[in-house]
Formats: sequence, C-alpha cells, structure tokens
Amino acid sequence: MKKISTATDTKDISLTIYNGGFGAVKETRVVSLTGAETELIFADVAQQIETDSLLVQGLNILEFNYDYDLVDRDKLLKKYIDKEVYLKDRKTGEKKSCRLLSVESAGRCVLEDNVTKEIYIDAQAEIVLPSLPSGLIVKPALVWKIGKSTSEYVKVSYLSKGFNWNANYVVEILEKTLNIAGWAEIENQSGATFENAKIKLIAGDVNRIQDDTYDIEERMYICESSAAPQAEEKAFFDYHMYTLVNPATLKDNQTKQINILNGLSIPYKKYYKLNMSEEKANVIIEFTNKKECGLGYAIPKGKIKLYKADEADNSLEFIGEDSIGHTPKDEDIKLTIGNAFDITFDFNEVDRKKINGFEHYKYECIIKNHKEEAAEVHFEHYAWGIWEMVYATHEYSKKTSGLIEFSVNVPADSEVKVEFEYKIDRRTEVIVKK
Repeated sequence: MKKISTATDTKDISLTIYNGGFGAVKETRVVSLTGAETELIFADVAQQIETDSLLVQGLNILEFNYDYDLVDRDKLLKKYIDKEVYLKDRKTGEKKSCRLLSVESAGRCVLEDNVTKEIYIDAQAEIVLPSLPSGLIVKPALVWKIGKSTSEYVKVSYLSKGFNWNANYVVEILEKTLNIAGWAEIENQSGATFENAKIKLIAGDVNRIQDDTYDIEERMYICESSAAPQAEEKAFFDYHMYTLVNPATLKDNQTKQINILNGLSIPYKKYYKLNMSEEKANVIIEFTNKKECGLGYAIPKGKIKLYKADEADNSLEFIGEDSIGHTPKDEDIKLTIGNAFDITFDFNEVDRKKINGFEHYKYECIIKNHKEEAAEVHFEHYAWGIWEMVYATHEYSKKTSGLIEFSVNVPADSEVKVEFEYKIDRRTEVIVKK
C-alpha cells in the first residue's frame, strides 16, 4: 500500500543556509501511518538533495530511492511503446485507436492503426495517452519502502546544494560619521519552495569536500533609521549564526533580501595611501567595529558600497566599493574605495653609497595636494636586511621588521617633501678556528 506525503502535510520546516552554496533542510510532516503502508512517497524535496546526508526519524525504513524521473514528452511517449494510444484530429476531434511502435528524435512517432493496420509516420494529429504511466512522477520525491509503522509524524533532515547567501553593505558618508546598513541576500535554486520556514544563516567558512559558489547581484538600500534588524546574531561553534526574526517563504529561483545590521553615526577616518606600484593615491575609509562606535557586531564577509550626498541637490552619489572578510567585533575595517584625483606624488631613490661595510639608501617622496583642504597621506617602504634609520624628515613607524610607514599631513594646495636615509649592514663576519 502506497502513501504520498507532500508539502501540504508540513507541520514545521526550517532552513539553515551556509555561505558555501548549500543548506540544511529540517522538516516535520504529518503522515498518520496505520501500519498497513509498505511504501511512502515523500514528495516536494529539493532537487539538489544530497541523499547521503539524509536523516529520518519516525519510520522503519528498509530501502529508499530518490526518484527524479519527471514527466516530459519523450518520457511519456517511450512509456507507451507497444501500447494503445489515440490519434486525435485537430479539426474534427475524431480519435483513432493506435499502437505506438517507436519514438524517434525530435518527438516524431510511428504508429499502427489498431483497426486498419495502417502505419502512420509523423501524423498531423494530437497523440492522446490514456493515463499517466506508472513510474513517472511530477515532482522529485524520496520513495521509501518501510516496515510496519504507526507514526503520526516523520522528521526529515538533509543537505542540499542550490542554497546560498551573501552579505552586502551600503555606507552613507557624512561629514564626520557614516551610516551603514547590512543585508543578507538569500538565494534558492534548490528546485523546491519552502513555505513559512524558519531560516538561519551561518557566517563562516565551513569545510566541504566540494565547494560551489554563486555570483549574486547586489540590491541594496541606504539605512535611514535605526530600525531593528530582521535577524538576531549569536556565536555558534566557531562561526556566527543569524536567525531571522520571522518565518519567511523562500520560493524556488527566488532571491530574498533581509536586513541584518544597522549602524548610525559611526566615526570614521579618511586618509590617502600612496600605491607605489600604480603611482596612485588610494582613498581609504577606516572605522572600528566597536560597540562604543555604534557597531560591535560579528560582520559577515561581503561587498560594501559607499555613497555621499551632493550638497547641490542632496542626492546620494556612488563613490566606490570594496569587500571585507569575516570581521569580529573590536576589529578595524579599512576600505579602499578609489584613487584620488587631486593627490599626486613622486617617489625616487636619490642616493646609494657604501660606507664601512654599510650600504646607505636615500629616498625622497614629494607629495602634492591640489585639494582645498589638508590631506593625511600614508605611504610604506620596505627595507630588506638588517637596517637602521640614519635620518628622516618626518615621523615614521616600524610596522614589521622590514616595513616602514610614514604618515604626513599635507596642507591644502601645497606640497611636502619627505626625505629619509637608512643603512643596511652588509659586513661579512669571518670566524677563524684555532
């Protein structure tokens, strides 16, 4: 005895969606088994289900199959080879009883008239089938052979490809602060629709043997208020979890936007960083992910788009974008949003000499600020080997053993020359053994 369970029997369903292009489906359905059933067809499952991940509670399963032999023209016709079908005249509606002899490419058929025994090839008429052949289903389904069960409910969990989510952010740059809105863009290409599902999002890099990724178009909205985000965040194992506040319907081939983060009046710092390889000055926006600064959240990786209002008409104009990795609270976020038009520089090695086994290197960097306001400019220089600064015209910091960083304030519409010289020990130590 067969019993069919569809999505209409669902009592409870939840989805956990991961960054890596997959998700976990957990579903409870009413089945009301009497013990007489020997086969249960569990329909309306994701087409990209990973059958080796299936967990079932409430059933004594002896064998299961995943049937994806969905109805189409060729499959239907091939099921009726050597069986009775009908030819229906499109004009008169008259039907002729025929035997289907073969199905060729492009759906062409060869039929035999059951009365006259005439053979029809490519007949200009509709082919009518008596019924849907056994073995064909209209939706993907798990088909279970079961032992005697009297369960009221069945709980099913499985992984499926075709799910994905990405975080995207929009930043509005103000005079001294910024506003940020974070959105989770959830995509369902699993081949199934999930009605009123409880949805969780996992931010983190979960190891998978095969990783599928999806490129998703960003559709963002500026944060204009401090409305509560539509997801609650918490630490989960070594990842972070975002649970949607309200159940949501996620249709097949649908992309849904959920607000997960809002921050207002966040202080930021703007400066310029000289890119020696491209001879450009990058525009940098830097802020701190701290509670006292208006944030303090676990921020998932994603793209950040930045906008600034044009004072002439107060319209928001796009000024650049960057991407960030997963960022814990209390960490800095640095965004490179473009190249400055009015900041130029010329960096050169101006002298090199050797004195008492030391190689001396002298550099100068002329930074020009054509803006009508002062500019904070940073640049880095690598010194290879054991080095020591001989002199420098400006303050610098030693970022690593070989990385020097200068931070220079360049007044409006002026230029500043930075000079520095360091020496590297090239002396050779000779050890004489006695």
